[in-house]
Amino acid sequence: MSTILGVNLLPATGEWVYDPLPHRGRHLGETRFGAINLNHVPGGSVADYSFALDQLQAAQPACTTVALIVSWFGNSIDASTCKIYPSTTYIGGAFEKLVGGIWSSEPWRCSSLSETSPGLIPISTSGGSSVYGGTPSDQSVVRCIEDLKARGLRVVFYPFILMDAAGFPWRGRISYAPDKSSAALSAVSTFLGSAVPADFAGDATNLTVSYSGSPTDYSFRRMILHYANLAVIAGGVDLFLLSSELRGLEIVRGPAWTKAGVTGGDGTVTWDYPFVDGLRELATDVRGIFDAAGLSRDRSTLKNLVAYSADWSSWTGYQHPGENGQWPHLDQLFGHRDIDLVSFDNYLPLSDWTTGAGGLDVIHWADPAPVSWPPALDSASGLGLTGVPTLHSKDYLKANIEGGENFNWFYYDGTNNGLGLDPAGSGDQVSAPSGDRLAQSRNAYASGQDILARKRLRWWWNNAHRAVYDSGSGWVPQGGNTQWVPQSKSLMFAEYGFPSCDRGTNQPNLFFDAKSTESGTPYWSIWDPAEGGTYQPRRDDLLALLALEAVTEYWVTDGKNEVSGAGLRMIETSFMSAWNWDARPFPTFPNLTGLWGDAGNWAAGQWIGGKGPFITPPVPDPSPPLKKTFPKFPAISTQGWSIRLSPLHVTGTAMHVSGRETRRVRRARPLWEVELSWELLRMVPPYDELQEILGFFDLCHGSDEAFLFAPPELSPVTGQALGMGDGKTLRFELVVSIGAASLHVPMVTSVLGVYLDGSPTLAFALDVSTSPAIVFSAAPGAGVAVTASFSWALVCRFSFDTAEVEKFMSALFALRSIKLSGVLL
Repeated sequence: MSTILGVNLLPATGEWVYDPLPHRGRHLGETRFGAINLNHVPGGSVADYSFALDQLQAAQPACTTVALIVSWFGNSIDASTCKIYPSTTYIGGAFEKLVGGIWSSEPWRCSSLSETSPGLIPISTSGGSSVYGGTPSDQSVVRCIEDLKARGLRVVFYPFILMDAAGFPWRGRISYAPDKSSAALSAVSTFLGSAVPADFAGDATNLTVSYSGSPTDYSFRRMILHYANLAVIAGGVDLFLLSSELRGLEIVRGPAWTKAGVTGGDGTVTWDYPFVDGLRELATDVRGIFDAAGLSRDRSTLKNLVAYSADWSSWTGYQHPGENGQWPHLDQLFGHRDIDLVSFDNYLPLSDWTTGAGGLDVIHWADPAPVSWPPALDSASGLGLTGVPTLHSKDYLKANIEGGENFNWFYYDGTNNGLGLDPAGSGDQVSAPSGDRLAQSRNAYASGQDILARKRLRWWWNNAHRAVYDSGSGWVPQGGNTQWVPQSKSLMFAEYGFPSCDRGTNQPNLFFDAKSTESGTPYWSIWDPAEGGTYQPRRDDLLALLALEAVTEYWVTDGKNEVSGAGLRMIETSFMSAWNWDARPFPTFPNLTGLWGDAGNWAAGQWIGGKGPFITPPVPDPSPPLKKTFPKFPAISTQGWSIRLSPLHVTGTAMHVSGRETRRVRRARPLWEVELSWELLRMVPPYDELQEILGFFDLCHGSDEAFLFAPPELSPVTGQALGMGDGKTLRFELVVSIGAASLHVPMVTSVLGVYLDGSPTLAFALDVSTSPAIVFSAAPGAGVAVTASFSWALVCRFSFDTAEVEKFMSALFALRSIKLSGVLL
């Protein structure tokens, strides 16, 4: 089945990144305009966005929902001083749009602001370039929504906050301390701001919304109410989000907060959380704006709905330090009459897979899964699976959707300490855990603590809720019920997704972004050596794809979703949106690294475009005299590992009587020489690195047998340009770009995807009759970019029949040099 039903559309910034119309811009002081959103086909008249959406609908035909993410910026994590504002990277500049072949002026517009407005807050720069693009212009947003609808897609409008503050933190860090004070109440009020619906007026002619308040009133309410009115200009949306993951603000307690809370006239309990109350008021205001425009709510057809999306870590409640309990602080929002769905960003873990053998999940792979809750600790880890344990098992990932961590057991303490030597002793560099997660010391829930288990969605939906805290008898439910009414509204995942890196399912919420203090990869994930003594996250596209498929299949086709007696689905899968698809088409993004600062994050990030579906043909059978299937050189990268690659050409030289010298290349393609060295190889359980290397050497009988060697960091390749179509050519040879050179590959081990102008195609065959090439059933059209993602390898022999190993400590060895010589097929 298709991997996804909905996507979140990035990059969230870029003045015209979502616009179907081409645009160009001119910075302050410049005299010429430069194209902005014509990067996929430079000089053309089709905007990048249109190519990206075509790619989405070709690659994911079951996708019916697009969440359009539009960002304003926050400049502080202190709620009392944080401004929420739109901005542009063209302050003082100008823009033009292309309509009917004619360029004409079109200013950037957002909430009565333009690129020439005084008081704009500039976006930070690094190395002379802006760290973010500008806020998408109102006109581009309206045209994008109209285009999405015309494509038959359901539209979620998603206002988003990106932090342009020191360290570029997560928006969930915005908070105030100490709370339970009038100062905390004032800080939240300042953050929310004083904008009211009457301050806004739609301008259908210019596709924008005017604001009658102070131009520099940069506040959260202004952002949300502005976009509610802009959604009206666009003819409405299926779902409007009141932003997401503002956890630090949600949990700020007002001066009236007590453990017991306040029991209202309806018998339900609420607590003093001023930002949650502010969200309730905003929901009512947005509902009023929609209703006044005739965009009435329709829950049966899922039209004109309103929600707020909480963070996965606190959607069921928050445990305030020192209070010995958990309070379901968002229930008074989820139960509010103007909130239509209970949404959270679902980055709950689907694995707990360590380095080495894999840890406790391998040990308890076949043990019976618990059948009652809470399970006893000695049975809580059972998975009930068959077959060989592997992280790349869709059944394993599914078993952890309603099982495993945060369902049957939990860790008290599991800080991710970031890159360091593997504490399990593998010698690899990993994102090292600590505390009881390091020891895999799992803890059991107790009866009545269901609300503490964040994966117990089914219990949460079917039951009333109470706070759980200790007043002398342990953590037990106390007080009256919250305002949540069982089965009254569906749950939804405004976001879910997985990084494309090693063990990405261990901690899916993490992302790799070198500029941010939030950057990281999941617990236990391995990093590989890179140039200059640095490390880069080990990539694993397949695991991310399997996890996306597991979530979709579990809730959509496996019969796990529940339906109430009134016909309401427990999980509203129509709005289940994966993170993320990009409006910058593949492979232009991420290949244009000089244009987009986040391009380097793509490989290990949660981007979906360009990373599948996977097409894995068998290893091709080479031509004589090496007509056989080759073994693969083992991938071992322990501490002190290094490699040297040398392409070897042979040149013939002729000396003439005149003294003139002529040269010719005797080989059209180079042979390769490879030298490997290991300063540390272990021969002590559970590590068998030395045995693996020497065993492979023996398998090949020294230099007698050929084998495959995949050059690390050069294979696999992503979005490799193979050429441009001309309407006639069917065959495109597979090459690898190394600097300015394009080297022909001797052997292809798998084809991960073939793309025409970035859209995946299956209408091809892999031809290895001479050199590996893609052969299409129909010639790509003139000007169509042909790209491919594939794994390749060199065919090598060991250069010598001996391998000299040096023992320098008990069970520790060094192999200073082992040389491989390329073989021509």
